[in-house]
Amino acid sequence: LELDPGGVLMLFGRRSILAAMAGMAFGLAITSTSEAKPIVMRVAHAMPESHSYHLWVQKFREELEKRAPGRIDVQIFPNAQLGKETEYLEGLKLGTIDGAVLGRHGQIDPRLEVLNLPMIYRDAAHIDAVLRKDTPLQAEIDGIMYSRGYKVLGWGELGFRHITTKNKPIRTAADLKGIVIRVPNVEPWLVAFRAWGANPTPMDFAELYSALQQGVVDAQENPPEIIYTSKFYEVQKFLSLTEHANIPSQFILSREYWEKLPADLQEPVLEAAKVSRDYQVALTREANAKLIKDLEKAGMTIVTDVDKDSFRAGAMEAYTKYEDQIGKELIKAVQEAR
Repeated sequence: LELDPGGVLMLFGRRSILAAMAGMAFGLAITSTSEAKPIVMRVAHAMPESHSYHLWVQKFREELEKRAPGRIDVQIFPNAQLGKETEYLEGLKLGTIDGAVLGRHGQIDPRLEVLNLPMIYRDAAHIDAVLRKDTPLQAEIDGIMYSRGYKVLGWGELGFRHITTKNKPIRTAADLKGIVIRVPNVEPWLVAFRAWGANPTPMDFAELYSALQQGVVDAQENPPEIIYTSKFYEVQKFLSLTEHANIPSQFILSREYWEKLPADLQEPVLEAAKVSRDYQVALTREANAKLIKDLEKAGMTIVTDVDKDSFRAGAMEAYTKYEDQIGKELIKAVQEAR
């Protein structure tokens, strides 16, 4: 290739300019990357900082920082600083918060009441099989949440619920006959407790201690952590390990936030979420086992010889009544999960 002197100068001039421009662009890219602000993730929950919800999100933040250093700034708002749980779902839709830990799946879609049905779980391993084994069933449940605008990062746990009473232990479903028991306003539970012969009475949790103290209700049901921290051992004598229900909690992001998250960050988020989920579940199970012993030390009689099979017939009445709302096949899939 022959070039006249002017052409050679022009060629080298262009190369110099292009090289300079490339250098400037590379320098700007480095500057842009190093100075880019992290993406903010605002996560709310209604529990105190000592609760496993808070430890869950802290663990998530720690694990995410290992996988994507400086990329996402996880800001945690405990103690209902950003409102009540019922307000979080709207906040996620409006973008006033990005994530939350709560237990409101039944409000999100009535099909998810399947996770709240009485006596639906055989044991802790069964819950894991439904919610933590990456099965088609879990994908279906997560998909229902996603269709409603929420990305599930993990299903957590508060623990199996047990019945406390003042005057007599509960060893079979028949022992509940005539007992006035406070339960949350969960319709399938009301059906089951009535089938078991009890008089289930929904009331605000804030009123429960005084209601037990004054004899307005005879009994209540909750996981050990709530029984212990609420000091129900002061006004109840027996803790019967009925394991009649287990309402899972969930760590969720808004679907819009998730879909806007850069693709290279989604996998680190999911990895951190899985580690922190397992951490929360293990922490809760260990704490509940210890707290049962602590409740015994506090003066409660622990009733372990509970005939759980005696509760199943009443539970089936709830399944039958709500199978059209939830879906008969979904109920069966949860029951048979292995």
